[in-house]
Amino acid sequence: MQADPADATPLRVVVVDADDRVRESLCRVLCIGQRLEVVGMAGEPDPALEVVRTTQPDVVVVDPRLPEVDGGLRFLRSLRRTAPSVRILVMSGSDLPEMADVTPLADGVVRKTYRATELLTAILGAATLLV
Repeated sequence: MQADPADATPLRVVVVDADDRVRESLCRVLCIGQRLEVVGMAGEPDPALEVVRTTQPDVVVVDPRLPEVDGGLRFLRSLRRTAPSVRILVMSGSDLPEMADVTPLADGVVRKTYRATELLTAILGAATLLV
């Protein structure tokens, strides 16, 4: 007999985006159902690292266009060093050339024009790297 996915422990997610509205919207979308639990949010690199340290999420969903010059790239590098087991899903609204520097640091990429099912699939896909 297979385990019911609804009985599984939800994946712990942190959302990092400079836009308050985007963070709140993502939280509402991700909290639908019982597969994911948003355990923290942040809009800047240093507070985001602190949230990750204190909440120990499974997956961090991040828009790499954070405040400060190279804020997103610096954040991703710091995240890899301080929380190597966390999975990173990069979410971007553009195909900017600097995304080429960011995507190698990610376990998955999703466009900000996502549908809820696409975002969930991307998060679960990144999380499968946990096993």
